[in-house]
Amino acid sequence: MGLDSTAGPPGTCNGSFPNLISDICYDCMFPMTIGGLSVNFGVTADDYDTGASKVPICLCINNLSAGTPIGFWEPRYMVDVTNTPGCMPLLGGVNISPPYNADEYGGIKNTNAHLGGKNKGAFMHANEYVNPVMTALGVITQSPCLDNRSFDVPFISWADPTWNDDSLSLILTPYAYPFAGVPSIAAEMPDAIMASMNFPSATLFWVAGAWGPMYPLTGNVSSMTTPEQVSHLMITRLLAKLHAAGAMQSTAGNDALQSCGAMGVPQLIMDKRQYKTNRTFPFPDNMCTPIGRPLPLQEAGAARPQDKEYGYFVFSRKDCCAPLK
Repeated sequence: MGLDSTAGPPGTCNGSFPNLISDICYDCMFPMTIGGLSVNFGVTADDYDTGASKVPICLCINNLSAGTPIGFWEPRYMVDVTNTPGCMPLLGGVNISPPYNADEYGGIKNTNAHLGGKNKGAFMHANEYVNPVMTALGVITQSPCLDNRSFDVPFISWADPTWNDDSLSLILTPYAYPFAGVPSIAAEMPDAIMASMNFPSATLFWVAGAWGPMYPLTGNVSSMTTPEQVSHLMITRLLAKLHAAGAMQSTAGNDALQSCGAMGVPQLIMDKRQYKTNRTFPFPDNMCTPIGRPLPLQEAGAARPQDKEYGYFVFSRKDCCAPLK
């Protein structure tokens, strides 16, 4: 297993800042449309059609101006997953070493040992980083459609008192109560099938397909199969948590297009279709993975004994109205 199944703390914090040239799968930015026309340069990648960027002209409702609709997938965020609170793998393995107790360490546990069972559960920490790579590399300068924020660390799970407390986390999402148990299990298979063929269902917001239940939005995973499954579920729950808290916005669809900005519009219940992931650590997977898709290809070789931390780039679907000059 790639996760630490011992009761004690992990010994080290491993990591590496991703090489912005070689580690990121830039094919994930496609499909791309400008003014309703496809500009894909022969690249094929996963996409879901919002319909917002198919028209040649768009209107900005905030300043009553006209523009050109642009649709693409922007690499904006990084998320890493670790056993150790304070460990930041995608910052080169920096370990802040905050004061914490044994209950805050991550790892694998046998969830039904009292019955003689062997079902595995897990608890993991996650950190989110704002890293809008296209702006950082200067590929396109002064574009109103690109996130131009500087590098930031908006979320670290070990500083969130709800991350290891399922009951406390439901204060933020009380609507999650009815979707526990059977409703969650019943929805995972159809969502996983949809994600396998294309993208998951926005309607089934309470599950993350083959990765497991979306709620509670904590680091506790009741059914662990592989480190990749746990890591991807942590990414999804972190994004959903930030949406529910109003800290992240949606950049996909007509409302985002008409907002004529890089940051999008508020969306408290996350539409899972607007994100896809690309692993960069411990080694790049060169894949674009929508939320909930089964992970047999991503898991190949990614559960080595030394692999206890994982890092990913997150691409967000963007519809933007670029003003006509």
